[in-house]
Amino acid sequence: MELVQLKYYVAIADTLSFTKAADVLRISQPALSYQIRRLETELGTRLFDRGGRRIMLTPDGELFLPLAQAVLFRADEAVRVLREHLGVESGEVHIGCNPSVAAYLMPRLLASFRRDFPRVRVSLSEGGDIELQRAVLDGTVDFAVVTAMGSSGTLEVIPLAAEDLLLALPLGHRLAGGGRIALSELAYEEFAFPADSFKVTAQFINACRSVGFEPRVAYQTGSFESAKGFVRQSLCAAVLPRMALSADDTHGIAILEIEEGLTRQLSMIRGKNRSLTGVARALISHVQTSITLALQESGEFHPPATPRARQVPTVEA
Repeated sequence: MELVQLKYYVAIADTLSFTKAADVLRISQPALSYQIRRLETELGTRLFDRGGRRIMLTPDGELFLPLAQAVLFRADEAVRVLREHLGVESGEVHIGCNPSVAAYLMPRLLASFRRDFPRVRVSLSEGGDIELQRAVLDGTVDFAVVTAMGSSGTLEVIPLAAEDLLLALPLGHRLAGGGRIALSELAYEEFAFPADSFKVTAQFINACRSVGFEPRVAYQTGSFESAKGFVRQSLCAAVLPRMALSADDTHGIAILEIEEGLTRQLSMIRGKNRSLTGVARALISHVQTSITLALQESGEFHPPATPRARQVPTVEA
């Protein structure tokens, strides 16, 4: 049994098509079929049902798939460990983060990392917290920056910082004159929230309910940037993370602090007991330092809080 045969088998299982798998692997379909027949002969069982227009995994194929994936993963892990031992300062690192971190922090962060490690290729995937936790667990990304804590049983969680959530109002709004505002003053306002910030929306609603009113979410936008556009046009208010409200991009918007002190926690997650290359560890260290500095530069900054020290409501999104 050869690793290349397992790689071919997993590719077919992923696509359920010899033709598509051959395209992905960049080999001819006859060569792919030959290697799978060799693998099935060695195992003494069929892995695929080839009847009809579609192929399907057999019960034995279903059983064998996670085992083959585990073997390939360990083989890749062995190569990474050896390269680290040899001191290779090139390779690839996969990082995940939510859209707001990708938009407001990652460009400058990765540009500075490239200056120190020009031979390292960094790939970035955006997603929601649950999606990113799954990606870390299945090895699709080496680590991720999220705003909800992962399961401590399967993930190593590294708190980075707590970031203020601020109120954005149209510049000429009747409440825009002060620097701070209480939630109770927003009872008659309409709000815009990005569709992918469900947790921010839900917890903001709960915070408003705790002071006696039900907030009106009038618009679901595609991003924090589009929410700011709605505010500029005097359509609504929005609650946004401080990183989305840089001084050079707030024209037409009044920014107020919320007296109740809403924040969101940024954390880094990685798989427990999973080895990382030296360059991956270097990127993790760079992300930790850069995000802390970026939030300090943007305004009021809260270091990672312990549960005992935390006194303000926390919004995660």
